[in-house]
Amino acid sequence: MKMRKSNVIYQKNKKSGVVYAYEDHPYWDSEKKQSRSKRKLLGKVDPLTGDIIPTRERKVKETLNQTTIDQATKRTTNLFDAGKIINKVLVFFRLFMCETIAKRVISILLIAVGLPNSRVVELTGLCDKSVCTLKKGLEIRELDSMFHVAGGGRKRKLSNVEGLVIEEVNTGNFHSHQQIADMIHEKYGIKVSLPVIGRLLKKTELGA
Repeated sequence: MKMRKSNVIYQKNKKSGVVYAYEDHPYWDSEKKQSRSKRKLLGKVDPLTGDIIPTRERKVKETLNQTTIDQATKRTTNLFDAGKIINKVLVFFRLFMCETIAKRVISILLIAVGLPNSRVVELTGLCDKSVCTLKKGLEIRELDSMFHVAGGGRKRKLSNVEGLVIEEVNTGNFHSHQQIADMIHEKYGIKVSLPVIGRLLKKTELGA
């Protein structure tokens, strides 16, 4: 293995902006029949003087590791913020569909982009079994059943205006269940009990 004259090369860390200097030793690899090189860290470059400040390679690795940790922390923070965003999307979807279907639609999107089941459960409020069923349905391309909600019985009083009422509560200034009940009666002509208002509030930003 014949070594050639070494060169100094410079490489900038895109995350930190620090420029590092390396001693590059080109050589010919007779086994692979191609030119290769070995690099040795010399240090980081002073941005003002251009001088190379000797540093240990371990220190550079620690800096890079810290950058990775910071990025992971930022991603985690963004995921926590996603909960607030999805809650607002759910409120909007309830204007056009029932809550169960709204949650399924969002869950399907989250599954499609690769979020784990546990995170989908946390963000949408669906149970783990429901999320697993949706995931399996996506895998076998059985989508029709995902948008069907079984059940019957008496229609809820607020079923046609629930989304509008939720939006009103989120943007209004109500201090009691009775005030909300009075608003619904006055605006939509529907009388509802206070327990119904309590269940309704669980679907709003106040109950999130």
